[in-house]
Amino acid sequence: MKKGKVKKDKEKIKQYCSVCKETFDMEVVRNDDDRGGVPWLKCPGCEGFLPYMGEEDSDSGVDDHEDQQELAPEDLSMEDRDNARVYEQTGEYKIDDIIYQRSWNDYGKVLEKQVLPGGRKVIVVQFINQGRMRLLEGAEQ
Repeated sequence: MKKGKVKKDKEKIKQYCSVCKETFDMEVVRNDDDRGGVPWLKCPGCEGFLPYMGEEDSDSGVDDHEDQQELAPEDLSMEDRDNARVYEQTGEYKIDDIIYQRSWNDYGKVLEKQVLPGGRKVIVVQFINQGRMRLLEGAEQ
C-alpha cells in the first residue's frame, strides 16, 4: 500500500475583488482568525491576495445606503479636489472627508467607518467612477 498525502479541499470564502470587479469563491491561503487576526484570500481572477472583508448584509436584499445618491463629478468643486487627501491605507479619515485614490485616478467622499474582524478598520467611500468601495484605514505597513 502506497503512503501518500491525503489531498484536503482548501477552504473557500466568497469575496468581491475590487481589481477584477467580480465576486469569486476565493481560497483561504492563511487564517489567523483564531488568534485575533484575519483570513487572507487569493483571488482566482487576478491572483492577488486580500484580507477577508467580512460579511455583507446581503440577505435582507436592502441596500443600507439606498437613500444616498451616486457621486457625480459636478458634486465636487475644484476646491474640494484641490483640498482632497491622497488615500493611504495607514491614514485616518473622518466622515465627509474628500479623498483622492491615485491608482484609480478617482475622487470620493467618506460615507462611514467600520470595524471588521481582527480589529481592522475600513472606510466606506463613494467614488465618482468606482462607485461605493471599502478601503483599509489605519493599517500597518
